[in-house]
Amino acid sequence: MAETINGLYKAELIHRRTAWKTRGSVELATLE
Repeated sequence: MAETINGLYKAELIHRRTAWKTRGSVELATLE
């Protein structure tokens, strides 16, 4: 269940912001 919640959070975060240049950028944003 926790993995599902984390996945939804990351998907929402990626969807709300502009295009990401690298996967590392996405991972850093999810840590904020």
